[in-house]
Amino acid sequence: MMDAKIATPNFDKVNPAECINAKLRKLQRKVAALYEARLRPFGLEGSMLAILFLVGKLPGINQKTVADKLVLDPSTMSRDAKKLVKRGVLQITKGEDPRNSELSLTNEGYELLEQVSPIWEAMHHKVSELFGRFSIQQLDVMTEAINQNINELKA
Repeated sequence: MMDAKIATPNFDKVNPAECINAKLRKLQRKVAALYEARLRPFGLEGSMLAILFLVGKLPGINQKTVADKLVLDPSTMSRDAKKLVKRGVLQITKGEDPRNSELSLTNEGYELLEQVSPIWEAMHHKVSELFGRFSIQQLDVMTEAINQNINELKA
């Protein structure tokens, strides 16, 4: 037997279909699934490719900076970095400050990016055409708005 519903005036005002967080999560999952299906033959996940792209463009970048720029939690960053090192495409060295690890690609890493880049570019082009320039610019605007107001939003 079900309990009789209590009065829920606050909850009654909630419309889950309007939830911004749910909409963003749904979009992220669907887009990520498209990219990851293309990356799977290379043994990569989206976060791993993002790490490789960033390190390839900024050799010697600090591991914490990579995690911050990609908004990866430390455990994901550490796990992905270990997988990439084990695979021989990423190397980690201690920086001048031993608390900071510097990342760089191996030649195998650059070779992998040479193979993956056209696949990524084709998917990027398809998704870009689907969304259109204005919608993609709006993603940047929304991200910047969150960045500029993060402390107020957390309060």
